[in-house]
Amino acid sequence: MVWYWILFFVFFFFGAIDYFKIAINREQKKFLLIFLSIYLCLFAGLRYDCDNDYQEYVRIYTETPSLEQLISGSYYFSDVYGEPLFVVSNIVFVSLGAADYIFLTFISFLNIFFLYKNILGFSKYWFISIFLYVALLYLGGGFTQIRFGVAMNLAWFSLLKYYNGKFRLAYFFFLCAILFHVSAASALLIIITERLFKANTMTVLMAIGISILLTFLPLSDFLASSLSPFLGGSRYESYLESEVYSGKANSIAIYFYCISTLVFWSFRKQIILDIGEEKFLFLLKVSLMAVLFGALFNQIAILSRFGLILQFCYVFILPYTFGIRPIRRLMLFFLFLYAVFRFNQFMGESAFIQEYKSVITEKIVK
Repeated sequence: MVWYWILFFVFFFFGAIDYFKIAINREQKKFLLIFLSIYLCLFAGLRYDCDNDYQEYVRIYTETPSLEQLISGSYYFSDVYGEPLFVVSNIVFVSLGAADYIFLTFISFLNIFFLYKNILGFSKYWFISIFLYVALLYLGGGFTQIRFGVAMNLAWFSLLKYYNGKFRLAYFFFLCAILFHVSAASALLIIITERLFKANTMTVLMAIGISILLTFLPLSDFLASSLSPFLGGSRYESYLESEVYSGKANSIAIYFYCISTLVFWSFRKQIILDIGEEKFLFLLKVSLMAVLFGALFNQIAILSRFGLILQFCYVFILPYTFGIRPIRRLMLFFLFLYAVFRFNQFMGESAFIQEYKSVITEKIVK
């Protein structure tokens, strides 16, 4: 697993540039961020059979009909697995005669391109944010579950447009996100409920308290039976019938994010001076929804990715806690341990990621 840990520490090194406030002008920082983004794009796009999802995506691409075959009636649009925009992407690249790794690299590019845009829009500490993405979300999203990775970053790009008051563009990109992976629908919760949350201590403590309580309640069977009538005929119905997917997901992330939200609120005066009140309030409200709905979605493992869409906000929230003088070093130590823990979860004998291999050495050169 050496290549994955090299990836981790390369991004941690760049995160240290922000943490220690090393002087680099904006254009140089942007160039380095683009370089890191390209690195992530190629690392995922040019991988070869080193995770459980790889063969499935290759199979889907291999079995996808060309546009000519669809027009002739030999195949149907519904024959291709996945949401509509993902299906269309497959069809376009198959019709162009592109190899499967070209298609996978394109999907990886979409994911990282919108990640780059989101970091520029929401974060003041670009390198810490991209490190947090790598440590907490990349291996389980943009690297393996590529549809989900694209949907997550598209959903947050739509929220960036929403935050900036560009509502038509927000709804357009939100629709695109859902058409890549249905889990992006959870971002709509932010648009619907964001204005209902009041920024006060009582609201913060209630949201955190209810979130923690939900992690202890046995609601999996109740939720599965309640959702089944609405999922008839979809792949999620079969997921709910599986013990692997219908059981409760691990709640450690919920506890970590509850603590992070509490820190974010407790030191709000300092953070507002750093980022402004409007952005602080938006991210605070999203974080409350992330822990609250995340705890609820965690009751059923297959739905936990709906919560991950919301928890993406911590890629932007956590870097701002490094500006809090009394706890800067404590936050660095606390976050580094958690980042190592989360990153390591994706590897090992029982994990779904194996030793890294590249299509360049395994297919192209051979």
